[in-house]
Amino acid sequence: MKRMLALLVAGLLAASLAVPAVVVAKPGTAVRVVPPGNLPDDTAAIQTALDWCVTQGPGCTVQLQAGTYHISQLVTYNFRGTFKGAGKDRTTIEALPNLQIDPGAPDGECQPNLVTCRWMTLIMFVDGTIGVSDLAIDIPATGGTASTEGFLFDALRFMGQRRTDVSVDRIAVQGRHDETRFGFNLVNGILYTGELPRSSAPMDFYMLSGSLTVRNSTFTTMFDGVGQDGFVRSSRVTIGGSPSAGNRFADVLAGIDLETAEGSTFDVSYNVSSAAWDSMWVVPWAPEFVPSSPSHYLIHDNTFLTSPDADEWAQGILLWDDPDNPWIQAKIWHNTIQLGAPLGEGIDATYTTDTEIRGNTITGAGEYAAIALWGATRGAVIANEVSGLTTDPDVGFAQIYLDPESADNHVVCGGPGVTVLDEGTGNKVTGCGSLNSKGGGHHGVAPGLLKPRLHP
Repeated sequence: MKRMLALLVAGLLAASLAVPAVVVAKPGTAVRVVPPGNLPDDTAAIQTALDWCVTQGPGCTVQLQAGTYHISQLVTYNFRGTFKGAGKDRTTIEALPNLQIDPGAPDGECQPNLVTCRWMTLIMFVDGTIGVSDLAIDIPATGGTASTEGFLFDALRFMGQRRTDVSVDRIAVQGRHDETRFGFNLVNGILYTGELPRSSAPMDFYMLSGSLTVRNSTFTTMFDGVGQDGFVRSSRVTIGGSPSAGNRFADVLAGIDLETAEGSTFDVSYNVSSAAWDSMWVVPWAPEFVPSSPSHYLIHDNTFLTSPDADEWAQGILLWDDPDNPWIQAKIWHNTIQLGAPLGEGIDATYTTDTEIRGNTITGAGEYAAIALWGATRGAVIANEVSGLTTDPDVGFAQIYLDPESADNHVVCGGPGVTVLDEGTGNKVTGCGSLNSKGGGHHGVAPGLLKPRLHP
């Protein structure tokens, strides 16, 4: 106990000494956290600097120095400033092993704090206007020792009950392969979610609104790179967003994980994602959250790859809507998708309505299909380059496949060299070759639906 108090006092003293002489709240106020290496645990120094910045109001900066900081969990409410390092190749935040997770926290049934409710998240911001930039986050512990639950759920989590706006620039997040139920010691690199509990009752959460922008960042060796979970509404999420702002995802199961949202807009563009399952997906979160209005997804100009050792049913892009309450409105334009393992699909649209798939280039060998519509209606599949994809001769469908539940879709090809298998109702196929025989062993079942959804 004495040693813990000594470390806490040392951290508080170090942070207070770093505070500028003038501490009047004003834009541009900054606090420099002491260089790492002076303390065995830098948590208190960084937490004190974050808390001090909260008192200074908007525009405050917590500036980390070059080197490696070792920390346990950080939790900050109402931060309205910037948390930054000296560069993602110069400043590293490294998680200490065996982080304590408190009862109730894994199920999101207590308000996050550092005394009685430590979540499975390394760095958490609740409410505010938050910038995070120019640093690396490393989760090195393996053998089930990342936390007392065996793994961490997030490196960075943003949530709140008030408008929360987040900008992440030039960060690198690194996890490890581990023998946990996820296969990694880290699930999400970044998570933007409405899972802040209103009470101790299960699934009683505040709704989150605001914005998330992630640019020029890398995510390596984890389950998901960037995720958005349920209870999100009226938000704008930008992942990439311009040719100079794209992110990189490697050695992940799903690079970009977007789940049920209400009345929100998404721009996923100019990213490169290499995944063992799906390079990105838009899928249901949980039945407790039923959106009252759809969200709009523009997915364009990305490069999506599945690795050679991918699972069966790996997809470049998976859209999975709710047939009873559709909430996905999507345009998928000008992406390059390369399937590295057999038995996959480039673009899988399941139960979607009015999805437009236009101008994508999809390659691969021994696949189910380049583009598959499973129970989709009123979709448009136009001018996609799929001649570089070959289907598996035993269980494959066609380069473009419309299953028996699909209806009123329009497919336009550039010539008869593109094979289309249309088993649906009222679909219009123009300028394509066709197949009269039905598909193989998985006929009538969307490969994306055969894969179990995993939530902690």
